[in-house]
Amino acid sequence: MKKLFVIALSLLLFCAPANFQPTAAKTRKPTTTTQPPNIVFILADDLDERTTPYWDAMPQTAALVRDRGIRFANAFSPTPICCPARSTILTGLYGHNTGVVTNSGDKGGWGAFVKNGNEERTVAVQLQNAGYRTGLIGKYLNGIEADPTHIPTGWSEWYGFVDNNSYTGYNYQINENGTLVSYGAAESDYATDVVAAKARDFVKRAEAKDEQPFFLYVSPTAPHLPLPPAPRHKNHPYQHAFSPRTANYNEFDLNDKSAWLKVTGDERAKMVAAYNDVDFRNRMGSLYALDELVASVVNTLEALGERENTLLVFTSDNGYNLGAHRLLHKMAPYEESVRVPLVIAGPGITPGIENRMVLEIDYTPTFLALAGLSIPSHVDGRSLLPLLRGEAPAQWRSDFIAQYHNTNADEGVSQEMPPGYRYLTSFQDIPSYKALRTAEYTYIEWYDDNASGGLHEYELYDLRRDPYQLFNLLSTPLGRAKYEQTAQQLSTRLRQLENCSGKECQ
Repeated sequence: MKKLFVIALSLLLFCAPANFQPTAAKTRKPTTTTQPPNIVFILADDLDERTTPYWDAMPQTAALVRDRGIRFANAFSPTPICCPARSTILTGLYGHNTGVVTNSGDKGGWGAFVKNGNEERTVAVQLQNAGYRTGLIGKYLNGIEADPTHIPTGWSEWYGFVDNNSYTGYNYQINENGTLVSYGAAESDYATDVVAAKARDFVKRAEAKDEQPFFLYVSPTAPHLPLPPAPRHKNHPYQHAFSPRTANYNEFDLNDKSAWLKVTGDERAKMVAAYNDVDFRNRMGSLYALDELVASVVNTLEALGERENTLLVFTSDNGYNLGAHRLLHKMAPYEESVRVPLVIAGPGITPGIENRMVLEIDYTPTFLALAGLSIPSHVDGRSLLPLLRGEAPAQWRSDFIAQYHNTNADEGVSQEMPPGYRYLTSFQDIPSYKALRTAEYTYIEWYDDNASGGLHEYELYDLRRDPYQLFNLLSTPLGRAKYEQTAQQLSTRLRQLENCSGKECQ
């Protein structure tokens, strides 16, 4: 039987009907050999840790995963936009080492991922080479639509979305092991439910192969805009709610911010006022189906006698601004974008809260270590197994680099919009940046800012005194003089990380 089964339930999980009931758990056969654990990674899309009250819409996930496991209170996405974040998750590499720091173009998207040799070194390749049965269900990387029948190296089974209609929940296509299958507008075609059904099916079939462990990567599009709630959840409790009005919601005073936000701030504020509440209602509504997805996968494991051998991990690819600083989407080095949910439950894990700083570069080395494999020296992250075991490492990271690249407004968030929704990206992209996030500060260097005539600008926030990043300490002559030494120290550290590789990043 399988020993350990890692489920990274990233809020984009498989959705099951609300009345799904597991069958009686089968009796586990005694095993005389030690086999590597199963690994299931489930990834939500654009679910933020900071603002969205997602647990309110996901009570089953809270009970089955959060309350039985470790909640990582400081989990981050170093390049907080879909394709770069997912590239990092699949490889254990920072964006400057995958070469993917935006959604398309020379430095982004699936094309850049392939060009830089990443498909040959994903965690799936390494696990498959070690004898794992591997499967991906749902969203892969932005740009895969250029070759919709492509199946990357390392995957035994492939059920990947190939167009942006998956963000609407209907009328999309899936590459099902090399065959394009179309889904329509029926209630049964709702994307989260389809992903959920395929995930349960994979688990059942893979579990039957007692001699082979498996790795399952589950990636629904919930709660990415404009995904609506499943029809059965149309009357959800948040259908008339307003998005949370945090201290930095549609930030009133932008005088401390860099020129790019000052220049576009009025247009951004109008978009937030017009669409943010609608977005919030859809996001919350879509999470109910995601909750059912998680519950149905866990219940399937229970019915198969595998729950006790299963490590459950629930996370998201990046955060989401949800109106903070007049920003609709993500990408930014602000807290709402870079913070992500992360909970891990499983055998031997004592429930609690872990406050150490963990990153998406840590997932690949964690899964490799869990499978008993060596971690390649080029991997930037480090295994989380000591933290899962309740150990206190002598040293752990205290900072990380956040980064994003933008040379063309059409290369970023616009690549995620389905037909008819491009208007939601008007004035919404942001300039390139490199930033350093420590326990105390966020230090940002903005580059190549077209909106401000190419100015090079800087921001510094004291997170302990200013958690909503409302006061840029470098925005006035007095502030620049007072914090000159601090800014220089942070800039020096940023220079060390911007080209780091392997242990240099850890």
